[in-house]
Amino acid sequence: MAADRKLEWLEAMRGLAALWVVFHHAGQSVDHFVGSTGGQAWIDRGFLGVDFFFVLSGFIIAFASQRLAERGGGVREYLTARLIRIYVPYLPIGIAMLVLYHMAPGLSAGGREISLLTSLTLLPDNQPPALSVAWTLVHEMIFYAIYALWFIHRTLFRIVLAAWALAILFVTVAGTELPSAASYLLSPLNLCFLLGVGVFHLSRRISLATVAAVGTGVVGVALLTLQVTAATPNRVLIAAAFALLVFTATSPMAARYSVRRPLITLGAASYAVYLLHNPVLSLAVRLVKVVLPGIGVWPAFALIAVIGTSAGVVYWRWYERPMLRRVRAWLMPKRKVVPVQA
Repeated sequence: MAADRKLEWLEAMRGLAALWVVFHHAGQSVDHFVGSTGGQAWIDRGFLGVDFFFVLSGFIIAFASQRLAERGGGVREYLTARLIRIYVPYLPIGIAMLVLYHMAPGLSAGGREISLLTSLTLLPDNQPPALSVAWTLVHEMIFYAIYALWFIHRTLFRIVLAAWALAILFVTVAGTELPSAASYLLSPLNLCFLLGVGVFHLSRRISLATVAAVGTGVVGVALLTLQVTAATPNRVLIAAAFALLVFTATSPMAARYSVRRPLITLGAASYAVYLLHNPVLSLAVRLVKVVLPGIGVWPAFALIAVIGTSAGVVYWRWYERPMLRRVRAWLMPKRKVVPVQA
């Protein structure tokens, strides 16, 4: 029960992070089509929700891998579970966006070129995917591939992880310009995954007392608030704040409290919301502008944010959840692997 409560808190936090990203893109849509939102920090900095996703993903993958290994699972089960989790919800949206861009190449205001390889496989390329947010999934796939070594050889895994971190730090400090494909592998954002893995292992060794857990959470919130409102947020401090919040959420204190069902639902649907919200926002803001030509900035913002979030929840409930169940039953029939989302 305590472990389930911890996952519920992480699920709720992921849902809030997804909502923050929705607000960020909703603000951009309203700024372009309706009027200025005035540069509100809590909207403009919504892209930082991606940093949280990466920290949390590192924690969850380490947690899920430990569970899988304890049940006798190996690298095959790990990779099957990860690929199902990523591709089943992504492919319908990714392919739809790819077809849409090819049918209407002028649809994107930026006129950007699209990578067929990345759009269909989420493998790195020098051009972006058709679904704009899918660039983050390329990072996820790289991390999943590297973490698979944990099931094969633990010492080799640690060596590769350390070499990866050092290479990222070297390239970042040196300011080396890399092609887009290589920058996926050596982006400093990847360190957020490693930070999440570190938080997982730390949480297994240190059980925070109530006062310490509250203090860690307060420091995390304060640090995050200061950085979000700063003129130039420090991404290192942002990642540290997210790590503190994840550490607090997995403490025995947090496990004593239940999470509200709507937050759990939002967290469960967060991947669908993340995938679907941007194209839905793009369509919704145009429709709102036509149907309600005199609408104000903030009513428009609220309306399209609700539409974008709701579309993701509907997609999760009516496609992602049942389809994942069917595909898992088909591809993983012999061993019951508890699906832990990331």
